[in-house]
Amino acid sequence: MKQVILIPILIVTVYLLTNLVVPLAFRGEMIFMASLALWTLVIAPTILISKLYQTTMCQTDKPILQLASIIAAFQIFFAVFAGFFMGFGKNANVWTPLTLAIYFPYLLVPFLAVELSRAYLTQTVNRRKPTLTLLLISLFYTLTITTMPTYLGLSSPLSIAEFLIETFIPALAISLLATYFAFLGGFTANLTYMAIPAFFTWFSPILPNPPWAAQSMITVTAATIGFLILDQTVKPLPTKRIHRTLKKQKSQLPYWTAIALIGLVAVWSSTGLLGFTPTIIGSGSMTPTLNPGDITIIISTPPATIKIGDTIQYYTSDVPIIHRVIDKYEAGGSLWFITQGDANTEPDDPVNERQVIGKAVSTIPQLGWVSITLKDLAANTYTFLTTTLPQILANAWTQITTNGVYITSALAFTAYSFLLLTYKNRKKEAKP
Repeated sequence: MKQVILIPILIVTVYLLTNLVVPLAFRGEMIFMASLALWTLVIAPTILISKLYQTTMCQTDKPILQLASIIAAFQIFFAVFAGFFMGFGKNANVWTPLTLAIYFPYLLVPFLAVELSRAYLTQTVNRRKPTLTLLLISLFYTLTITTMPTYLGLSSPLSIAEFLIETFIPALAISLLATYFAFLGGFTANLTYMAIPAFFTWFSPILPNPPWAAQSMITVTAATIGFLILDQTVKPLPTKRIHRTLKKQKSQLPYWTAIALIGLVAVWSSTGLLGFTPTIIGSGSMTPTLNPGDITIIISTPPATIKIGDTIQYYTSDVPIIHRVIDKYEAGGSLWFITQGDANTEPDDPVNERQVIGKAVSTIPQLGWVSITLKDLAANTYTFLTTTLPQILANAWTQITTNGVYITSALAFTAYSFLLLTYKNRKKEAKP
């Protein structure tokens, strides 16, 4: 029992040192080196203790690993899908070979220390009544991933509420699922589940960028769905073996991997990182060539190669426009284009070559209506949850507080009337 308590004590010690002592004692890159050394001190004792006490921490169960990969990929896909409606942003990390060599170990070592120690603690849990212990382990790791300055900044009820919704609850949902994976499949299972989203967050050039309230809802929903899938698929026995019915199931990993890759390519292409950008036509200015709901593929093209008759996309002060080039000329050392929509009667203002995004090369008819419909549905749902529903609840609360006496009196009168009528009927039924 003492060796089990040692690991949490060690993690708390490292947490306090890296948050309070290291930032004061070191400067610059030495902060990362010192933190790296401290978290390394968690990994070595965890491995040593697990071997000394013969804890089966690194068991390999392929069905559990496949399920962990599928659920992790689903969480990424769910977030990316939401990003199509709520926007994407560039990753703050710009990885050059030098920064990768310096900072990646700092990201990786604490990550491995947390997941390795989580796996060890879950494998020491009594498998007949694990629920409370697994919950405490999940709560422990949720509390230790938040930095100390974040806790010190919780100075008002509003900041505490935002912290709980934005950070704590989503982190707890993820931690619960990771702990359950560690309980069922050991270190390899929870590492697989946690590593896939982590590597996506670290290295993807763009990331979904929804509002924090929506991000919290997405994270909790995805983790909850994953937990339900795992709980329904795998029924742990009192021993350390996994229920055999899971091993008979056909692996769905290739299909989910393909879906995740398709979604990733779709996201990257939407920002032009792959050299082309699919764009949904929203107006009728180019009919009959391009109709509302069509998807046209825009490729990056040097302005000098654009010819009269080509359809180009260019920036304006409002939104990007897709129109046909009807003339071009040089002035002031720059190339200028005159464009006009096929359905318009007047040409547009001259377009400078620096405004050009690319040239339309292909069209997919009407497929964009799927995205338009889903985007409208998501926007309406988000507006209802964030604006309409809170307003309804606020109005209802106002009515309740204003007319509380009358409402309470009416409810009490109704309740007593019901009891009185019921009592009279029962007396009549009880008479011989």
